[in-house]
Amino acid sequence: MIQDNHLPAHIIEIWPFGLAESPDRTKTLLASLAADEQDRINVGIFPEIGRRHAISRVGLRRVLSSYLDVAPQEISLIKGEHGKPFLATGDLAFNLSHTGDHALVAVSRHGDLGVDLEKIRESAPIEDLALRCFSPEELEQWQRCPSELRVTSFFHLWAQKEAFLKAHGGGMTIPLKDFDCSVDPAVGSGTIRSRIDGDATKSWRFIASDLGQDLRFAIVWDGEEKVIFERNPEDAGLSRW
Repeated sequence: MIQDNHLPAHIIEIWPFGLAESPDRTKTLLASLAADEQDRINVGIFPEIGRRHAISRVGLRRVLSSYLDVAPQEISLIKGEHGKPFLATGDLAFNLSHTGDHALVAVSRHGDLGVDLEKIRESAPIEDLALRCFSPEELEQWQRCPSELRVTSFFHLWAQKEAFLKAHGGGMTIPLKDFDCSVDPAVGSGTIRSRIDGDATKSWRFIASDLGQDLRFAIVWDGEEKVIFERNPEDAGLSRW
């Protein structure tokens, strides 16, 4: 049930929050997870990755709790065919992304929504990835980029690619070359051209920019134009970056 502070239909709210928490603070936060999520906290061979993932899920639940009249650990989430989480009831759209010690949740009304957060890494194999994953049009435009913009441009486009996959809901079953994103990092909003079956009636839009500290983010959704409003994570009991 949505609280009185209704989220306007033309707004996407973003919640950036940090994952680098002390052991005591982590223990307190993990109480916000559902029982089945708590059982999976220590599964895996890389405890630090598991800890970050768990705190990112805490952040998602606390953010959703700020919109719903439900305690974080009691929010009922279900998974789509390819693992994307949804609310069991209601019309709130949301998505989560995290990289390193940084996380970002996007929340909106209705529709398909995806978010991706990327840390710009100079050592990433961007040439190989571009050849394998960019559409012919994207690749041609990217290869014409000035050398000093090549890395930033790659992650600007890559964040859109990942956000589109998450918004679409099909994950990596969707061919990355079957849709075209913006290559120019100065272009912060626009439309994504999709050649995927069934997308003829879709209006895929994106907003993409930097979030400081060598971070790029992108949000993709289907529908009318929207604007971004950044929320204070402390309002949901989370830490700032």
